[in-house]
Order: sequence, then C-alpha cells, then structure tokens
Amino acid sequence: MANLAFKLLPPRHAERWHAFKGDVSYAIALERFGPRLARRILWRVETTEKVVALSFDDGPHPHHTPEILNLLDEHQIPATFFLVGRHVRQHPVLARHIARGMHEIGNHTLSHRMLPFLRDERIVHEIRHTGEIIREVTGRTAPLFRPPMGLFSKRVVDLVEQCGCKVVIGDVYPRDPQRPGREKIYRRVINRVQPGSIIILHDGGNTRHVDRSQTVWAVRQIVRYLRQENYRFVTISNLASLNGKL
Repeated sequence: MANLAFKLLPPRHAERWHAFKGDVSYAIALERFGPRLARRILWRVETTEKVVALSFDDGPHPHHTPEILNLLDEHQIPATFFLVGRHVRQHPVLARHIARGMHEIGNHTLSHRMLPFLRDERIVHEIRHTGEIIREVTGRTAPLFRPPMGLFSKRVVDLVEQCGCKVVIGDVYPRDPQRPGREKIYRRVINRVQPGSIIILHDGGNTRHVDRSQTVWAVRQIVRYLRQENYRFVTISNLASLNGKL
C-alpha cells in the first residue's frame, strides 16, 4: 500500500518525498558507524595522509558517465566505477572507455537487486556473471564489490568473498540519487570527508529516467575544494593498500 500511495503522488510531491527520505538517511548515516559494525567490509582507511577515493555507482550511463569521465580526465583524477552488468552489456564502448583510463572497475551486480532477499545461487549469479561480462567487454577483472543500496548481511558477505571479491561500501554518502540539490550534495561531502574517506556518488541509475546533473556539478566543486585542501585522489585499491586492507 505504501508503494502504491507513493506512485499516486503528483511528480513534484513524489520528488520531495524522495528527497526527504534521503535527508533522513543522510542524518542517520549508518555508513559512518560501519567500521564498528562489520570489520570485513571496507568502509574507509585509517590514515593521517590527505588522500581520498571517489567512487561512482550504477553506470555506465550514456549521458552522465562521459560527463564524469571528462571532468576527471580534465583534472587527472582516478576514480573507482562500480558497474552494473546489464548496463555494461548495453554500453560496452563506455565500459571500455572507463577501462582504458586511469580508473578502477568494481562489480555492482547484474541487475541491482537487494541481495539479502535473494537465494544464495541468485546472489552468486549476480556477482559472477557481472564479473564475466566486465572481463569480456573490458579485459579487466573487478575484485571489488559494492552491494546495491549498501544492503548486506553476513550471508551476503560470505558469498561475495567465496566469489573472490572484497566488499566495499564507503563512509561519505551525500544521497545524490535522491536529488537533494547540487549545493547540498557538495556540502554533505565536504562536511564529512576526512583522510582515508571513500566517497559514494552515482553516474548512472536503474530507473527509466536518470538525472545525475546535480552530481556532475557537485563533483566539480568537490574536486576544487579538496585540491585546495591539499587532498590527493586515488582509486579504492590504492587507498586500501596504504594500510594493507587489500
């Protein structure tokens, strides 16, 4: 009933409700307490060095992924892209473009399903088949895995590790898919970023209409601010190698 009521809302009210849920989720910020809850998951890296990792989920997307790539290339910044298998199949040229650059590719499942609600064999299929698609299309392996929507359980983590992957989430997430406003995305990141942070953003999506224009704007400002603060950008694997997390 709740989902039906949400669908019946006028578009403007539905967007506001979506943003409100994002505000609540950001305020609670479970990812900030992640290291205390699940040590097998990479949330951030403990370091005093001013270094951070940018990451992007749900791509590749035919419009917004090139925007993000152009911005990163302009500033010579590497990032980690957690790709959805079905999107890689739909946009192989974009996936190869990411792979040819300085960037790292991660696994974000085949169809972006909520893994804790799936059977073991389906979870394994979502992970392994996506890894196969990424390897066939780009020639690269994807040993890092981010569960869709950050949802996991001990069973999910066990299965991910059995597939030869490391679970990564992150500690700075501005809830950009909820489109809270480009300035709010920017402020949320710079207010919580610290040395060793993994920043979670989105270049793609899994709905019919995907608009990441707020994210693209915010990334440019985030890069400018962190560069002024003498931060260095690296991939998640390089960040994790600072203290032997991988």
